[in-house]
Amino acid sequence: MILVLWSPVAIPLLPTIVQSWTTKTSSKVAEFACIVGLYTATVILVMLWGKRIRGYENAFKQYGLDLTSQQKLFEFLKGLVGGVIFIFSIHAVNAFLGFASFSWPHIPTSLDSITRLMVYGHMGLVVAQGTVMASAIALVEELLFRSWLPQEIEVDLGYHQGIIISGMAFSFLQRSLQAIPGLWLLALALSGARQRNGGSLFIPIGLRTGMMASTFMLQKGGFLTYHNKSSIPLWIIGSHPFQPFSGLVGLVFSMSLAILLYPRQTLQTKEVQE
Repeated sequence: MILVLWSPVAIPLLPTIVQSWTTKTSSKVAEFACIVGLYTATVILVMLWGKRIRGYENAFKQYGLDLTSQQKLFEFLKGLVGGVIFIFSIHAVNAFLGFASFSWPHIPTSLDSITRLMVYGHMGLVVAQGTVMASAIALVEELLFRSWLPQEIEVDLGYHQGIIISGMAFSFLQRSLQAIPGLWLLALALSGARQRNGGSLFIPIGLRTGMMASTFMLQKGGFLTYHNKSSIPLWIIGSHPFQPFSGLVGLVFSMSLAILLYPRQTLQTKEVQE
């Protein structure tokens, strides 16, 4: 069904995508449109599943996306700050070990005020672009892997099996083999964050947004530089330094977060006890 809903967007763009693959050139507009279409189809079908299959009166609220409360914005912002701090901490450890250095992008003092304003405007655009894209991706992926999929697995196999298996699916679909262990541990931590927040997805969404947006800004904005990557052992920083969970430092951080946040009881058990 996802393919059926996605096909009106994907099929017309398929020749452009294939041409970009064969010529090894990037077609950002076509790729962006395909991703938006795929994620939109996923959200539509998850909501239909909740209403038609599970009989939820308000599928958004049941899946942890209650948009009627202003408190949810605060939860999102709290998770956003936490995600940014988490990623900066990983890179800060790498910098402390001598593998990287933080720096402010060099802006020549000879530039006139208009040019300098344009440069700062571009930097602000990078920040806004990274945050908006990360928010959209995080919303769909957290809805799918932290709410819908673990709930469906839980029906047959149990709560903890649900978050473990859905976390594994999440880590494999991030297309980074070396980062799978770290991403799986991160998924367990995000499931725990949702459980501790009463089933709301806004803190996990904020955490993922902060992590992805800060990684995007550090890379595109030139705020972080890794030194002589060929001389750094791959097991320390990973095959790609800007994939923070592919190295040992990211793995240790994600393991610590998983130990700290892993849910000790199901939401249903908690409600019964209260």
